[in-house]
Amino acid sequence: MKRIGFILLLALISNILSAQFGISGRYTKNTNKAWSDVYQDVSGDENTLFSSGIELGVNYWFRLKNYRVEFLPEITYATSKTDIRLSQVMLESHEKQSYHFNFNIQIYPLDFEGDCDCPTWSKDGNLIKKGFYWLFSPGIVQHTIATTPSAISSVFPEDSKMTSFRLGVGAGLDIGITDLFTVSPFAMYSINPSNEWASQVDLYQIYPVTIEKATINQWHAGIRLIFRPNYKG
Repeated sequence: MKRIGFILLLALISNILSAQFGISGRYTKNTNKAWSDVYQDVSGDENTLFSSGIELGVNYWFRLKNYRVEFLPEITYATSKTDIRLSQVMLESHEKQSYHFNFNIQIYPLDFEGDCDCPTWSKDGNLIKKGFYWLFSPGIVQHTIATTPSAISSVFPEDSKMTSFRLGVGAGLDIGITDLFTVSPFAMYSINPSNEWASQVDLYQIYPVTIEKATINQWHAGIRLIFRPNYKG
């Protein structure tokens, strides 16, 4: 059994070393009007709930054979936190953690029929022509919201999970550093509709407000680092 496990581990390492993969990090600026309106009505706090956050991810890479359309399936983790003061003696902390699967599609309109066989095209050629791309990012996301209530009582006592779709559009630029390494800054706008925070139902028992499903709108500013350990020149 140990021998089989060792062989499988070697096979996995070999596959990783022969693949092209990347890591990414981004800052997100978020709006979620329905949720924020509820909190502003209850607490009088004018801040936006979960107004900003960070998102980290890893991705694989493959492309069409004859055209510069590239695919980067990606798994990411995001976090955002807000403290809400409900009164002079009531302070609640809410943290949203999100797990995403994004199927990123990058289209290079200025070099659509180019012969570049990977996004790591090094320093050869025109930077904008070879490196500029449109980014389309459909995906699915699971949000988990954890509440740390005040010592006295809590308006939102329960944690909640929700799953929905996210669709993003944006643009980026591949910058070849070496034959093995590419840096790719990007910007994107995404919409994540129909998120229902189940624990908000508690508000009906305390405050005369209406709970609606929230659409999370996000602006992303990020950077992706792409590696190709199997490059042979």
